[in-house]
Amino acid sequence: MATTEHTINDALAALLRETRRAWRTADVVSSENTGMLVGSNKRPDILVLEPSVSPVVIETEVVPAVTVESEAITRLGENVRTNGRMILSSIAVRLPERLKKHSGISLQKELAAAPDLEMSLYTGSSSETCSRWPHSGWLTGTATDLSILAQSASVPPDVIEQAANHLVDGVTAAAGLVGEMAQAHPGAMEAICKELRQHDDEQTRRMATTILANAFVFQEGLARGPGQLSEVLSVRGTTWVRHTHEICRSG
Repeated sequence: MATTEHTINDALAALLRETRRAWRTADVVSSENTGMLVGSNKRPDILVLEPSVSPVVIETEVVPAVTVESEAITRLGENVRTNGRMILSSIAVRLPERLKKHSGISLQKELAAAPDLEMSLYTGSSSETCSRWPHSGWLTGTATDLSILAQSASVPPDVIEQAANHLVDGVTAAAGLVGEMAQAHPGAMEAICKELRQHDDEQTRRMATTILANAFVFQEGLARGPGQLSEVLSVRGTTWVRHTHEICRSG
C-alpha cells in the first residue's frame, strides 16, 4: 500500500524540527492538526509557530500536485487559534512520487536525502494581493533548504514594512518633542549636537531620537533576562521611568 501524504507530512515535520534548535520545542512545528485556524476546521499540512515571529504554513502534495499552490495561497490572511497571529507566509512544496514507496525509517532517510523537493513561497495578507517567489517555476532543494526558506518567511515583507513605518513615525514624533525641548533647554540641545558633531537641525534631532530608540530596544531585549540580567529594568516599567527621571534631575 502506498504511503499517504499525511504520513509523509508527519515525517517531514519531524525532519524539520531537527534543523533548528528553536523548533525542537513541543508544538513549534506541527503537522496535520485540525482546529489550528480561527473559524476553520481546515488543517495545514505543516504549521511552524516559532515564538516572536510570524507563523508559516507549509502545504505539500505529491507530483503532479495540481492543487498545492491554491491551498498554500488560501492560508494567507487566516489567523492561528493559539496566539491570534495572522499567517502572512505560506510555502507550497511538490513532493517526488517515489516517497509514497517508503515508510517508517526508510521514509525518513529518503526525505532527508531527497535533493528534488520543489518549493515556492507566497507572502501577503490575502490570497488576492499575495506575491510569489520565484515569480515562475520552482525552487529545487532539500529539506534543509525548505527549513531555511521557512525561517526567512517567518519575518515577511509586510511585517518589515509595517515595522519600518512605525519606526519612521515614532522618530518623527520624537524629533518634534526634541525640538520643543531645544527651545526650553537650549543647553541640552547644544550638548546633543556636540556629542553627535552636528548642527541643530531636523536631521540631527532625528538622529538623536533614532539612537534613543535603538537603546530602548536593546534595553528591553536585556530586561529581566537570565542570571544577572534579571536586575536589568524594563523600559515599560514605572521603576525604570522613575530611575531615568532621577538620573536626568541629578545631571
